[in-house]
Amino acid sequence: MNEKMAREAAVRLLEEKGNRVTDISKGQGVPKFSRILMQKDTSTLSCVIKTSTGGRISFTRDTDGSYKVLRDAEYVIHVRPAVNDPTMVRVTMFDRKTVVQAFDANHVALVEHKMEHMPSWVNPDEEKGWRLTGSGFGRNALWSETVPLAPAAVDNTASATQANVADQPLKLTIAQAKQGLAENFGVAPDKIEIIVRG
Repeated sequence: MNEKMAREAAVRLLEEKGNRVTDISKGQGVPKFSRILMQKDTSTLSCVIKTSTGGRISFTRDTDGSYKVLRDAEYVIHVRPAVNDPTMVRVTMFDRKTVVQAFDANHVALVEHKMEHMPSWVNPDEEKGWRLTGSGFGRNALWSETVPLAPAAVDNTASATQANVADQPLKLTIAQAKQGLAENFGVAPDKIEIIVRG
């Protein structure tokens, strides 16, 4: 899955839902649209967009117990390939509290196994094994939709046909030509004289 296209697909979906999306991603190595502001009516919400091929996502835990990037967002949008269709992606939105609870549960499991130095990985889908404790939080999603990975192709057939028609010379009788010129210049058609030379 192309991660750039996946984030753009999520942004298109948000815009289709009536939101104005502003990219606030900055810093070296920070992908475009990985951090956004989503504005609708008078509300402005900060979101993190995470992509994954297999479903698992990660946030780095800071020394104060918060999660970098996640602590600055109100929502997390997760984008992953749709099942059995590489042309589609599944876009799911979570509130921060749901995601923090999943990562806190994972951190507790890491501490219990004396592996707290390891990064936390959790999956919205249920996965077994202590290392993936916290997975399965997808059931608490705010919403989830499947959308095309690539933008819809623009049908240029009609415009091409119109262009071809415009390229064709207009065929008029002398009377039609006189009428058109008369209307254009604001005179009577019988005041127009057309001379055709071969």
